[in-house]
Amino acid sequence: MRTTAFLFTAALFAASTAALAQDEPEPFVWTDPDTECAYLVLPGTGITPRLRAEGLPDCPDADVRLSESFERTLRESGEAFGRALQGLGQELERAR
Repeated sequence: MRTTAFLFTAALFAASTAALAQDEPEPFVWTDPDTECAYLVLPGTGITPRLRAEGLPDCPDADVRLSESFERTLRESGEAFGRALQGLGQELERAR
């Protein structure tokens, strides 16, 4: 009897949570007329930039701006990594 009451209560709870989730507002896409960038808007909650599948913002010129920035960051990171490896090699030579 207790098991039946527990299962009934669990089923009732599961059904009510699905019904409560339907009351949430649906997000929609808004495009800024000045920049033509797309944003996801959830009424009453907030706004966030919409991203493409590759992680770039959904803006017409995002590829150009981010690719130049990415190349610079990649180059600077590679140079820093190279300097760190040289320093490590020098420390190993001194330790011998």
